[in-house]
Amino acid sequence: MEIRKDETQLIDLVPLRNLLGGKEESVVEILSIVISQIPPSLIEIRSLLEKQDWDALRNKVHAIKSYYGYVGNDKLYNMLDEWDAALTRNQPGIDHQGIMAKLEIKSEAILERIQQMLLNNFAITRKPSA
Repeated sequence: MEIRKDETQLIDLVPLRNLLGGKEESVVEILSIVISQIPPSLIEIRSLLEKQDWDALRNKVHAIKSYYGYVGNDKLYNMLDEWDAALTRNQPGIDHQGIMAKLEIKSEAILERIQQMLLNNFAITRKPSA
């Protein structure tokens, strides 16, 4: 599959394919998991943020960052890793709302790109659950 430069900024499946030994059905399975897990996770993170439940928020941020690693979005993975570490240290002055806004915007774009890839490259259609 050919990936244009603009797509690699959101998704880079080369490392995932290498990890999975090039098994396309496994790639599709991982992408399907990402599509099914990110939307409800974002809703939960937003709720935990509003409740200021910092420990549960840290746990959820820690849990979802791997999804962004799977799809090769190192920038978002690293942002979540830094947020996780800041929450662990109870670091003051964290721009939680700014991080959340960026996470939601980028996640929406990533999910749309995954949908396109599944349709165009794997002939699979699936809508993310909201």
